[in-house]
Amino acid sequence: MIAITPALVVSLVPGVVSLGYLVCCLVVAWRWRRRPQDTQSATFPPVTILKPVCGLEPNLEANLRSFCQQDYPAPVQIVIGARAADDPAIAIARLVAASLPDRDITILTGSYSLGGNQKVNTLARMYGSAHHDMIVISDSDIHVGSTYLRHVVAPLADASVGIVTCVYRGAPTASLWSRLGALAQDEWYIPSVLVAHAFGSEAFCAGATMAIRRDVLDAVGGFEALAPYLADDYELGAHVRRLGLHSIVSRYEPTVTVDERGFSGLVTHELRWMRTIRTVQPLGHAFLFITFALPMTLLSAPFLGAWAPLLPALAILLRVTLHYVLRDRPNPDVEPGPPQFGYNRWSLWLLPLRDLLSFAVWAASFASRRVTWRSQALRVHSDGVLSGAD
Repeated sequence: MIAITPALVVSLVPGVVSLGYLVCCLVVAWRWRRRPQDTQSATFPPVTILKPVCGLEPNLEANLRSFCQQDYPAPVQIVIGARAADDPAIAIARLVAASLPDRDITILTGSYSLGGNQKVNTLARMYGSAHHDMIVISDSDIHVGSTYLRHVVAPLADASVGIVTCVYRGAPTASLWSRLGALAQDEWYIPSVLVAHAFGSEAFCAGATMAIRRDVLDAVGGFEALAPYLADDYELGAHVRRLGLHSIVSRYEPTVTVDERGFSGLVTHELRWMRTIRTVQPLGHAFLFITFALPMTLLSAPFLGAWAPLLPALAILLRVTLHYVLRDRPNPDVEPGPPQFGYNRWSLWLLPLRDLLSFAVWAASFASRRVTWRSQALRVHSDGVLSGAD
């Protein structure tokens, strides 16, 4: 017989709430997988794609090439830019451009000094070379299929839509740490975005894809308005919503190369994400504990005696079910692309470790406001503004 004590009741609440959250994730993920593809627009405006690059990332050539080989009936300009003239990524960009002489590819170097966000400083320099009024901004580690542009540009035909973004899937390299990182992308990040979206939130905006009209980008103050902030993608979405325009999450799901060489790299990367969330959504960040079902259900284990394994087992069962709901690729143009960490049985054994690690990273994110971004130590203030680390 289990003794009902205040300690038992208090320890049960986080576990029960987290199990309810997992059920909610299952429902919204199942509905998302069955949502119709984005409606194709009757017209196809010319597009400029801005691709800032920095360093030799794994799969960089394949990722850049995927944006240069779009099945899109209107002119597409690709602007690839790096802050430093000797950045090795520029050599890869030139190789891609040389192999595709029929594509409109602009390669440039240099940046402005507008704020602490170096990527935005580079984007501001690149923006001056954009020929077209439809702008698509995408990080260098993103890989897409041939119909990507058709999907992300189509919603902007509606004048009430100000920006289009995407959730993205993890494409790890060979290491265990990269596989753990990809699981976080696929099975923690995507469900959390979908749940918020299902409840009417338009706060999500990700650097994987930000499609925006030139007049809207200029109306929010351009890249100059984003340069001081760590979360430039979130800030761009917030600025657009302040104009009274909608932020849309496209049905298309690009993949992001996840390259973590060791435990330290993985934790450093994920701490930056967590501290970014803490800055832009402090209340939401504080309640993220409900998204870590396994650690939360373990809290009540000391008070449940022989029933101790019940809630953790239920958490694992729901996580495995969510794993299979999310495993199917929704895109109509799925290509082999860069190496993928397939949804195989072996990956299921990583799920408990992934939950425990995510909880530990969340807890550690309260300890400081320091972040490391491309080997640069920075401090992010409570208003999201970046400065040098103390």
